Amino acid sequence: MANRLQNATSPYLLQHADNPVDWYPWGEEALAKAKKEDKMIFLSIGYSSCHWCHVMEHESFEDEEIARILNSNFVPIKVDREERPDIDALYMEAVQMISGHGGWPLNVWLTPGRVPVFGGTYFPPEQMHGRPSFRQILLRMIEIYSTERDMIEQRADQIRQAVSRDLLKQVERSSLSDGQLHEAARLYRDNYDPTDGGFSAAPKFPMAMGISFMLKYGYIYKKSKYHKMAAHSLESMIRGGIYDHLGGGFHRYSVDARWHVPHFEKMLYDNALLLGSLADAWCVKPLSLYRHTADETLAFLQREMMHPDGGFYSALDADTEGEEGYFYIWTEEEIREELAGFPEKEIRLFCDVYNVSKHGNWEGSNILHITGTIEQFAGHGDFTTAEAQAVLYRAREVLLKARESRTRPGLDDKIITSWNAVLLKSLCRAARSFDDKTFRNAALQLAEFLSENAFQDGKLMRIFKDGNISQAGFLDDVALLAEAYTHVFEITADPRWLEKATELCGMLIDDFYDKDVHGFFFTSGSHEQLLSRNRDLFDNATPSGNSAAIAALFRCGLLSGEQRFSEVALEAADAIMQTASKHATSFGYLLDTALQLHEHKAEIVISGPSPGVFKNVFTGADLFNRILISSPDASKIIFPPYKGKIPVKGTTACYVCEGFSCQAPVTDPEYL
Repeated sequence: MANRLQNATSPYLLQHADNPVDWYPWGEEALAKAKKEDKMIFLSIGYSSCHWCHVMEHESFEDEEIARILNSNFVPIKVDREERPDIDALYMEAVQMISGHGGWPLNVWLTPGRVPVFGGTYFPPEQMHGRPSFRQILLRMIEIYSTERDMIEQRADQIRQAVSRDLLKQVERSSLSDGQLHEAARLYRDNYDPTDGGFSAAPKFPMAMGISFMLKYGYIYKKSKYHKMAAHSLESMIRGGIYDHLGGGFHRYSVDARWHVPHFEKMLYDNALLLGSLADAWCVKPLSLYRHTADETLAFLQREMMHPDGGFYSALDADTEGEEGYFYIWTEEEIREELAGFPEKEIRLFCDVYNVSKHGNWEGSNILHITGTIEQFAGHGDFTTAEAQAVLYRAREVLLKARESRTRPGLDDKIITSWNAVLLKSLCRAARSFDDKTFRNAALQLAEFLSENAFQDGKLMRIFKDGNISQAGFLDDVALLAEAYTHVFEITADPRWLEKATELCGMLIDDFYDKDVHGFFFTSGSHEQLLSRNRDLFDNATPSGNSAAIAALFRCGLLSGEQRFSEVALEAADAIMQTASKHATSFGYLLDTALQLHEHKAEIVISGPSPGVFKNVFTGADLFNRILISSPDASKIIFPPYKGKIPVKGTTACYVCEGFSCQAPVTDPEYL
């Protein structure tokens, strides 16, 4: 029989709706039951595309004996971390304090008052490698709760105090400086892998925010070795197995140091952030590899993860039919069968380029990846480079079509505002970097979708699914969408997008900002009050709400002329930058923002009928620390910075403004 999750909207919760465990969603019914019956809460947090969440479900939560123990002695609660990142962040911090590490599934035992006392991640069904089984832990928790209640209460009080500590009250405050940015870049340099790229040992994550910071830092400060590290890392990913060479798009991370074997789930936020990094890399050095990968990534997102009206779904599962990566891997026999119409030397070319062998390069199968250049392989097979590329293109098309007949990975079809906002910003950046209408049109379609579907009674919401919206937006939703709208305004000069951005920035200050410590809470006063009102400071897989708020307020302040936005952005940056410079890889988005805040040179307004006359004056990388607006008549934009920005005698004019003052308009591109 289905349990209490059967009416959930979350795909993750619905995956557990047929478990024999009598799961509750997080809410008053479950919390009240725990208090009334004096039972501990067993809280399990995960997300729909999480491989080890699936493993533990199959091994433990589908087990009848385990279910009886849980149902009789605990109040079991399931939470989708993507719907309730506030709950996830609170209990993740607690488990990291308890066990020294965190991850998903996140399993936590709470007192009836919701205070954590023990927790961990994946627990095996049987004792192994010195680790107790999940069943043993359950029985031990039952015993402790019934016989050592004083110890439980004491431990709970210690953890409650620990999770309530405010990091921003403890860190050193210091004005944003060159030295902080240099120190942060050196830390990325020290973590750089010169052989395979990336900024960590295995497992390797894309770290797109850090890559964008290093690209811009190297260009702005004229330190090419830094942007070359970033470019090498990006190019290694593109050639590795972490990239889907048939369908486009990037997998979550690589389990090895060479980017060969991915964890096969595909997340919207990874692809959104990497699309932005590709646009940045193109600005520094316009390689066809970057443009081609950006095109394929957008094509993948639109083909496999787009709602018909323009929003984007959250994730594709790593598993298919219970096997991780099954959808993406190939045997040589399967490839030869699908390419049977190709001449042998063309099949050999494909197998050589993508490292396909009879015995496989991973567990008897093959993960497509590239370790040489196409020019090298073309020469070996007596192809010209152009001929080889044409063969590979045709072969990929055939294999992609064949792959579509396989059972597809599960799709998490909820649309998350903050993740879509990250993509919206990247689409705008790509539209400008590549000067391409495909990216621009995709950005405008997504902007309209969010405008129409992410708000309810004037309030920003987090989740859109099946035509319904739910969950009041958190700090990252508000901040990332505000920032994204400033980018839409920048590529369109349509003032309504800047109006929307200023409204959201007002919410950031009114609902989330703590002026006493110059930082932001993750929740507003109207959200459910948990054990503590936490902050979101670290840039992990996605930008932190704090970093995004600084970025949004900085850009919106410059574009709208609203000085209080600029002041709060600088105050909030100063509050955390000293810490960020010493722990750089945990603050990639903040550093990218701080670099632009510190090194911002000018706002450029082109007003008139022929903005293209100034097109070649501003290269893409020059816009890393400048903002460019083009409008037929900028003076019609209602915000103060555009007052008087009129064409000169009907001729297109360019206005360069620095430090809230503008130079005389210029009509001659050469003079400019």
